[in-house]
Amino acid sequence: MADAQGFRAAAELLNIAQPAISKAVKDTEVDLGFRIFDRSGPRVLPTPEGVVFLDDARQTVAQFERTIRASRQNAAGARGHIIVGYSALAASRQISETLDAFHHSIPGVQVEMHVMSTDNMLKNLKSGVIDLGFLLSHPTVGAPGIDQMPVWSSSIGIVTPAGEAPARVKDLDGVPFVMGLRENWRSWRALLDSACDHANLSTVVVDEAWDVQVILQRVAERRGVTFFPMSMADSLPAALELALIDGLDAEATISMAWSTKADTSLLRQFRNHFPQLA
Repeated sequence: MADAQGFRAAAELLNIAQPAISKAVKDTEVDLGFRIFDRSGPRVLPTPEGVVFLDDARQTVAQFERTIRASRQNAAGARGHIIVGYSALAASRQISETLDAFHHSIPGVQVEMHVMSTDNMLKNLKSGVIDLGFLLSHPTVGAPGIDQMPVWSSSIGIVTPAGEAPARVKDLDGVPFVMGLRENWRSWRALLDSACDHANLSTVVVDEAWDVQVILQRVAERRGVTFFPMSMADSLPAALELALIDGLDAEATISMAWSTKADTSLLRQFRNHFPQLA
């Protein structure tokens, strides 16, 4: 209901008769003693009390599903299961090296990795879909009930075709840029905006894309250049290079995030393998 924002849409989504959904919601509200949904407008939206209830309900359902999955894995000999989300900007040897160390010290734990946007990561942490997230640390990034711990920082460099990196920021005047779509790369674009303002650089953005591989492909096709953290240098295609540029004094900090409601001993052991950035 909350996702469909209407009884008819929910009935079509669930393939259930609309009266059955209406009755189930009404009976639940009677049992709880408060209204979950406000039906007064054109859309059926959660009440303030309903928002809290639905957040807790989603987390409970997700935890139940993960408990079943973990029990099946335990029966098969596994010792645990951790679901990790990560921003494309967080892809680096820091994660892979620490995962190796974690598996060596606590063998048998399955770590499942999923790339996603920062906003989706925060949403999925709150709902319990994922256990941990690696995301860009920024004043605009955060949510109630989500703790963050900075784990590494990286200077920001320029991505160009191999051998074509400019030496100075002023060499970028008028150069076309390919950037992540602002809607999905909100915190990264805000960080770059500040860095470019500080460097007196006005970027000419000629193309935007959601997926990091599409951005890199367009740079390889010489449609423009882009900025990435230097920690991503090892993951670039051979046709591209990531280089520091004189006059751009900017860093990206990656933080590990988790829900305070769903913290466990296993997750704390995992986090302990990532020393907190001083």
